[in-house]
Amino acid sequence: MTRFIVLLITAYIIYYLFKNRLKSKTSGNVTQHHTDKKSDVVITHLKEIAYVFYSATKDGNTCDICMGLDGRHLLPNHKLLQTMKTPHAGCKNPKGCRCTLVYVTRDEEGSREIESLLKKRGGMCDKRTIDREITG
Repeated sequence: MTRFIVLLITAYIIYYLFKNRLKSKTSGNVTQHHTDKKSDVVITHLKEIAYVFYSATKDGNTCDICMGLDGRHLLPNHKLLQTMKTPHAGCKNPKGCRCTLVYVTRDEEGSREIESLLKKRGGMCDKRTIDREITG
């Protein structure tokens, strides 16, 4: 009977370790950290992101702050992204902020050129500047 219990415990430990190993391999680029019973998803491989594109809804309810940021391209480590996460609390829209951040990876066509232009320009450019500089 003791051998059976030891065998059962050993099998469960092997199963548990195998399951956790598979889970960590399939999670890919996203790691979850649990704090205060809330699950915050943190992207661990920011090296793959070339730049971030700020997109506003642009209708009659869009506030001036959102309209001013619409179309901006930023490097992923830019200080504006640290202070102004979407949806941001300072939005004057009565329905709440509906802006989004679009993350563009380095394998997208033209992303390397835009990333190098952003590095030359201090980490942030608008769409017109990028079109003028890259397309010539």
